[in-house]
Amino acid sequence: MDSLFTPYLVTGICAALVVACSFKVLSRPDLDHIPIVGHSSLLASYWFTKGLEVDLERSVQEGCDKYKSGVFRVANLTHWVVCLPRSHLEQVTSASEDHLSFYQATKNSFKTEYTLGSRTDDPRPRLLIRSHLTRYLSVLYEDLRDEIVTACNEFLNPKHNEWEAILALHVSRTIVSRASNRVIVGLPLCRDPTWLNYNIFLPRAIVDEFFHLVSVLCITLKLDRLAAKFFTDLSGRTGRGVTLVGPVIKERLQHMAATDTDWCDKPNDYLQWWMDTSHETSPILLMQRILSINFAAIHSTSNTFSQALLNLAGNPQHAQELRNEVEAVISEHGWTKGALSRMRKVDSFLKETQRFEGNGILGLMRVAMSDITLADGTYIPRGSTLAFPSYAMHHDDAVFENPNVFEPFRFADMPKKEMEGSRHQMVALSPNMLSFGLGTHACPGRFFAATVLKTMLAHIVMSYDVKLEDDKPRLNTLRRGRSIVPNPAAKVMFRKRVN
Repeated sequence: MDSLFTPYLVTGICAALVVACSFKVLSRPDLDHIPIVGHSSLLASYWFTKGLEVDLERSVQEGCDKYKSGVFRVANLTHWVVCLPRSHLEQVTSASEDHLSFYQATKNSFKTEYTLGSRTDDPRPRLLIRSHLTRYLSVLYEDLRDEIVTACNEFLNPKHNEWEAILALHVSRTIVSRASNRVIVGLPLCRDPTWLNYNIFLPRAIVDEFFHLVSVLCITLKLDRLAAKFFTDLSGRTGRGVTLVGPVIKERLQHMAATDTDWCDKPNDYLQWWMDTSHETSPILLMQRILSINFAAIHSTSNTFSQALLNLAGNPQHAQELRNEVEAVISEHGWTKGALSRMRKVDSFLKETQRFEGNGILGLMRVAMSDITLADGTYIPRGSTLAFPSYAMHHDDAVFENPNVFEPFRFADMPKKEMEGSRHQMVALSPNMLSFGLGTHACPGRFFAATVLKTMLAHIVMSYDVKLEDDKPRLNTLRRGRSIVPNPAAKVMFRKRVN
């Protein structure tokens, strides 16, 4: 009976989804006045490009070339994305949440309430990052570098003079996870192999779950909660995390109950800051906070460093120039947070990696919460999704000379011309570089991310030789929807530094 019933049940559910989808399509914002580039319908973008594997890069670049300073839209399966030119950056980034919402766009991008269990519009995590993490970076730096060096010694440990092939993305996630969790939950948990694997695979799990949700069109049908039960593992993920971090939370709560404020060896990490300021005591809620900060800390940072490793391996002639700079700075200032700001070439190498590779085809996503009119008179109806073509903007020859060439010291040379050194550092916000966003909602963790990235690169050039595998071309980065990700199969050859 069950075997007979199942096909009818599936057929009925599919029919209901199709009907619901039809109604939902009719309720979408009317964007007929904005020209389309690429697929002429949302359904076509699904059927003819393998679901979400839409060639957005080609469509977006075509739109930028065709419309120059105008607006256009591209299909993104569940909705249209209106792409804006650089001239609208100030209006969009300065708009209030009531008009153009960053939080709603983030919610739509990852369905965080179902994948991470947290609300995107809660301002407390961003405030805590600014008030504690960024503020205490100099104090935390010794521990942070210690974790990076220790992790490199464990996971990048080839025998002297012998080359070893290592997966660039995996080792980047491993080291970034160790470094980030030294500051998020502290020792000894950050070195626990189970906790490490849990966090290494977190970004992929979150992204996969979102894509599964979207691929069945459930998000557009307002069936989010039902779909989440089948396509996400938030409860299981949270439960596994609580098993690992629960004893740490329990011990800290006992100390807090006994002393009210400080105690001997009180941890100075994100978990403790959150417990002190939020007064949350639920291990489940605290674990979901850790999930969110780990996803934010590991995902883009490890992608960027993996790309930087591949760029260094593909251009080993630049290693010595980086080493010379690091050696000169360290000999005078030691391994300190302040010393990193003097490593202009290290900074430039990473910033050029962000420009040349990047993490996304589109950036600065916003959702219109009310009808608005842009400065050029373009009408944007409520519910529309807006974005800027960040990858195309980073390859704009009107802004960057030889934009399709990787020039590692591009930004290190700029201060010599303009005498504005800090303006070109990777943490600086600029309408020409959108890697960390712009305006009010710029990434609050960019100072931490830059510190991790620069310390990792400086340590690796001082300690290792790197190159690509012999007789094998570098594997290209992958496009998945609007995301740009390193090829997980790409390898880098490491050996202990010879000279």
